[in-house]
Amino acid sequence: MAILRGALRTIWFVRGICSVRAIGSGTLQGTRSRLQVIHHPALLHLQAASFFSSSSTHKRHQAHTPENFADHGSEQEAAEASGRPINRAEKEEEEQEQEEVYETEEELKKRILTAALEFIPEHGWSVEAIAAGAETLGLSPASAGIFTKGAGELVLHFVSKCNAQLVQLLEEQQRPKEKAEFLRDALQTRLRMLAPYMDSWPQALSTLLLPQNVPGSLKCLSTLVDDLWYYAGDRSTDMRWYSRRLTLTAVYSATELVMVQDSSPDFQDTWAFLDSRIQDMMDVACMAQRVRSTGESAVQGIMGAAITLKNLTGLNQRW
Repeated sequence: MAILRGALRTIWFVRGICSVRAIGSGTLQGTRSRLQVIHHPALLHLQAASFFSSSSTHKRHQAHTPENFADHGSEQEAAEASGRPINRAEKEEEEQEQEEVYETEEELKKRILTAALEFIPEHGWSVEAIAAGAETLGLSPASAGIFTKGAGELVLHFVSKCNAQLVQLLEEQQRPKEKAEFLRDALQTRLRMLAPYMDSWPQALSTLLLPQNVPGSLKCLSTLVDDLWYYAGDRSTDMRWYSRRLTLTAVYSATELVMVQDSSPDFQDTWAFLDSRIQDMMDVACMAQRVRSTGESAVQGIMGAAITLKNLTGLNQRW
């Protein structure tokens, strides 16, 4: 009995140990599986977050490298070359700023004076017209202070502009004309440029007579008549060069004064006066030519008579 009881106790002890091991191993496996179920998504989230964070940081670092700045410039050039839309407003502003930076004072003056011509009917040939022209360009009216000669610079600018337009028209003409016809048409074209400002042109003439404006006025007038004779075909190099220009200057100035006082339709009286003066000028030139020819013939005749007289008296004989 005692042996039987001992055997039973041993069997119960062994069963207890096995059950404990089974329970322990099952509990451990369950715990491991639960840990895997609980922590596996978290680990995935952390891994994904660290991956995207490192990627964005790498991209931000690359965006600030010099190579990417160069690529940005090349992309902009490629966009312009391929015709893709770019910011035109900013480009135009940059170009405008560059133009303003490189604009000289003389160019700025010309722009202001050209804009001021629109205000002459309202303000006349005055500094007020210059100030109004400056305002249309977005400048301060005080910009008129850069014109030291005042309204005289406005008048001289207009005269120079008309002379340049006339030269351009003369260069475009290809059909040759007689000198009288050419000069008459050219002077009429030049004088017609004054028609829009004829009501205030007496004021302009009086402004040109001021001492500070006389040199500029004479320069513009001499340039005008020199260009007219040049395109008329005059290539003289003697005293006729001066006499022709002086005569044409007198014709232009006299016709201009007649035009200021002319009230006939389309200035018909002025053009009739111009035709008469051109014809007189050509007649004087022909008369001078005849006188010159007559004088040369008389001199040649006198020299011939003197030589004949010497021959008759034997003064030319050698002893």
